[in-house]
Amino acid sequence: MLIVLGSLFGQGLLHGVGPDHCLAIGALASRGGLRRALAVSVRFGLGHMAVLGVLATAAVVAGVVIPERWESALEVVGGASLLALGCWTLLSGVPSDPTHHHGDGVTHSHDLTEHGRSGAASASASLTSKGPFSLAAGALFGLSGVRGLVLALPLMVQRNPAVLVAGVVLFGLGVLLSMVLVGYLTQRIATAAHRAEKGLRVLVGLSSMACGAWWVIDHIG
Repeated sequence: MLIVLGSLFGQGLLHGVGPDHCLAIGALASRGGLRRALAVSVRFGLGHMAVLGVLATAAVVAGVVIPERWESALEVVGGASLLALGCWTLLSGVPSDPTHHHGDGVTHSHDLTEHGRSGAASASASLTSKGPFSLAAGALFGLSGVRGLVLALPLMVQRNPAVLVAGVVLFGLGVLLSMVLVGYLTQRIATAAHRAEKGLRVLVGLSSMACGAWWVIDHIG
């Protein structure tokens, strides 16, 4: 029985790092600091865990067989949600129009550097950091996995209420742990990429200055 319960925990770990989950968490947790990324990942995992656990347990207790076509339809919903998250991630990173018009008819343009980009990113981070949003997203992505969890529960687990609850909880904890890890790695990678971008900008700037200085000195006189 311990081996069975341990295997359910392992299946939860594997379930949490599915490509759809990784990409969804990446879209939600890649912006902001580490604390925010972990909070978003925990809420996403809890929402996912709650839907999977409650619905799978209810299906086993009631003896309901979930049709495969329902699972396919819910996978379509999950795919559409992932598509929407991807589009939102791209659009939220696009700065608004840098030009504005003065009363005298003159059009003035600002250079959009960190301030311009951070405005859209802050709006995105503000929405995704809200508890209900990430919880609902995790719950939505959990719907398509209910049938799979029911099928993964051995008969010896399904026939014993206490073991059934323990197995579902262990599966959910595995899901939660792996999703938090995904959120952590996503934020670390995003931070490293941002630093690399800033470092490259500094390198290009210094190289341009050095080249310009050499060019001026070489051509003086």
